[in-house]
Amino acid sequence: MVFEMEKVKNVAIKIGKNYTVLFTVYLFAIEILFKILTGTFEWNYSLLRIFISSCIISGCLNLLVEFIKNDKVKKAVLIFFSLLVGIYALAQLGFNNFLGNYASLNTSSQLGKVTSYIMDYLHSFKNTYYLILLPTIAIILYVIFVKREKSSYRVRTKLLILVLLCTCYVPTLTLEFMQNKFQYVKNTTLFQNPALPNVAVNQFGISVFGLLDVKSKLLGQSNDLSENAEEVDSQKEIDDEKMKEVIANETDETMNSLNRYFYSRDVADTNEYTGMFEGKNLILIMLESTNNIMINEEYFPTLYKLYNEGIAFTNHYSPRNNCSTGNNEFSALTSLYTINNVCSANVYKNNTYFTSLFHLFENAGYQTSSYHNYTEHYYYRSTIHKNLGTTYYGVEELGIPYSNAYKEWPSDVALVEESYKRFATDEPFMAFLTTVTTHQPYGVSSTYGDKYLSRFKDLDVSMSVKRYLSKMTELDLALERLLELLEEDGKLEDTVIVMFGDHYPYGIKTEELQKMFDYDLEVNKEIERTPFVIYNSEISAEKRDSYTTYINILPTIANLFNLEYDSRLYMGEDLFSDSYSNIAVFADGSWQSPYAYYDAEKSELSYISDEYTYSDEEIMDINREINQKISMSNLAIVQNYFHYLDQKLNEKEVEPVDPDDREDTPTSSE
Repeated sequence: MVFEMEKVKNVAIKIGKNYTVLFTVYLFAIEILFKILTGTFEWNYSLLRIFISSCIISGCLNLLVEFIKNDKVKKAVLIFFSLLVGIYALAQLGFNNFLGNYASLNTSSQLGKVTSYIMDYLHSFKNTYYLILLPTIAIILYVIFVKREKSSYRVRTKLLILVLLCTCYVPTLTLEFMQNKFQYVKNTTLFQNPALPNVAVNQFGISVFGLLDVKSKLLGQSNDLSENAEEVDSQKEIDDEKMKEVIANETDETMNSLNRYFYSRDVADTNEYTGMFEGKNLILIMLESTNNIMINEEYFPTLYKLYNEGIAFTNHYSPRNNCSTGNNEFSALTSLYTINNVCSANVYKNNTYFTSLFHLFENAGYQTSSYHNYTEHYYYRSTIHKNLGTTYYGVEELGIPYSNAYKEWPSDVALVEESYKRFATDEPFMAFLTTVTTHQPYGVSSTYGDKYLSRFKDLDVSMSVKRYLSKMTELDLALERLLELLEEDGKLEDTVIVMFGDHYPYGIKTEELQKMFDYDLEVNKEIERTPFVIYNSEISAEKRDSYTTYINILPTIANLFNLEYDSRLYMGEDLFSDSYSNIAVFADGSWQSPYAYYDAEKSELSYISDEYTYSDEEIMDINREINQKISMSNLAIVQNYFHYLDQKLNEKEVEPVDPDDREDTPTSSE
């Protein structure tokens, strides 16, 4: 018995000194810990896929070090690799917690995101995240202090083993039982183009996602999504003779897949809200870092007034992505889904959209304009908004004092006063304002973070929350000033104010924000819940419980103002339509309805109500439709489709866009 135990011990020591086995265990341990810490661990076939990939990566690493003769250099390479994996995994944990997505090399903005507010980023880390470094520390100590067992296998044998492992890995991408039936993106597609980072990480692991991300950055992403186009039977009420001619004469199959997709969609019906605000002015305001904390009569009386005296959507969400402010602003103005791992607003800033909200109002005889009280440091708004069809005024054109210090943001009161001078001179007018005072950081002293702190000194919340509330006070005063100006000029009754939040204040820990809410922010994607309010002094207050996101803002406004638009060219829906799908779609393809929440990352459905049960077919149909909308929307952006369509419908020669004109985010993201 003693002999047997000694034999087992010797075998264990020998295995432990085999770096191929050791690093396989290390990589797989990182993956398991990562899933546990992100709450996505479950026993399924993706674990087998991830284990095989851990073996392959470990085998490649050890094959590489076989050619290094110097032991110190060899150990240095292994230690560097271990640190790279551990730190990358930790950074991705923090990034996902901070922005709701995984970092990707396909937008250079992400480095800027972290460097611009590194303290807020680090402050957001949960203490448990640092557990991911334990395997890294252990293996580094092992590499340093334990002598390596010399491999008895030849290089040729190792190559053969790697080939066999890769041969085993490939079927894991294609075998039906190794893909969740509800997962709407095939693993083969996801492997070629990890454009849905959360799903890719869940299916392939964080290490393989990192490699795929590097590959897609170096070799480019596959943008051929035309296979997702399916023709839909619909009762058309629009003259499509010109569109039929475009389809018949188009030889580019990618463009024609988009033509057929949009042409075949259903046309929205009119309803009792159609034309409710026809002829009135519109002020559309995107509220920086604003969630439902604003619904507080004591602290924010004007925001509270607008919310409770207007039409308020109680289940509105603003899903985060890799550049939440820029992409969400773009989606609100075009009703298109942005590309999940790219800052679409900047990368495709030279695209044009005759379908934008600005153009719809311009076609109706409105004077349109847009305003923001900060510089182009984050987004190329002077170019983006011009191509969306309006005149843009930045902080310098408005003459608003500002600082280059990251913690200092200009006043939203000044934004209202300076922009009002410009847009209120003509009627009817449509003005779009993007506020900024409430922007993070909240963990450091700043002008507006400290200005109204005394109001919240007795509140039992963290200092970060108090500074955020102080900044929110300035925003509330800005809206108070807006109402005053409209009333003084006799324009209040004839003006509609629409407000929505770009994203919640993710510079504050969820547990710190939780004290200000009576619902659980950790459940599903409740942290993403933000305000969406339509206010006019002449309407009756109304609360609507439709599940929605910013994708539906444009069609809803177009219906309320009775604008002439083709509803088929938008991915959102009119929220007042009797046929509204009543589903909020999130950036990774997850969705929530009044009955259930679907987690796209895990391909799981959980019920929030027992009033209705979805069949498997219904779940797959919903996922298929969402995937089709996202895919075709992304393809339209990549191909500058609406520029093409405008040219074709107006019988102009299409001018191609030079790919070199596409630029990524300058330095950071709001």
